Amino acid sequence: MKKDSKNELLDSAFREFAKSGFFGATTRDIAGRAGANISSILYYFGGKKGIYAAALESIVEAVNKETVELVVEYDRVMADKNSAEARDVLKKFTKAFLYLSCGETLSQDMKAVFLSEYFKPTDDFSILYEGLILPFYKKMAALLELASGGKISTKDAYLYMFPFFAQMFVFSSRQESICKFMEWNTYAEPEKQKLLDYMFHQVDFLIDGWK
Repeated sequence: MKKDSKNELLDSAFREFAKSGFFGATTRDIAGRAGANISSILYYFGGKKGIYAAALESIVEAVNKETVELVVEYDRVMADKNSAEARDVLKKFTKAFLYLSCGETLSQDMKAVFLSEYFKPTDDFSILYEGLILPFYKKMAALLELASGGKISTKDAYLYMFPFFAQMFVFSSRQESICKFMEWNTYAEPEKQKLLDYMFHQVDFLIDGWK
């Protein structure tokens, strides 16, 4: 086996899980695509469940790596209790997540696995939920509460952010049908900007509707 066979197996797993889902993918297909023996999956990951968990952990790691500076900015704004900047940072979070879910920052296979797990959770959903979804959901809700000047309560901020947050995943999962309906021949920067403008309008409406 090659020196980087573990990474090759993980890449292969992403392809198979993206194509067939957790239950449809087989260790035989994963190993075959990577040109490895099935026993190597057991050796490196402990089996199919282990390599699937590793794939989800890779998604969490990739997103957290891309948003390190944004989290630092969040911490600063929350410490300063700056409501004006909270709006701007909430929009930055919105852009980051929209581009992660609908852009090219994550591979198509990563996005497919994420969306499959999000809409049809397995026993390993907690990896995505606790490592990625919940922390960012709470941050965005906290920013909304602060940006409203306290007019939106914590619980209401959570409630408003839930469908807002979910829309970004819907955009990603329904990208082809949305483009067709909107008669977009491409899905490039102008189209992404239209989606982003729509999300920004929602941010402003949520905040300004309470003033």
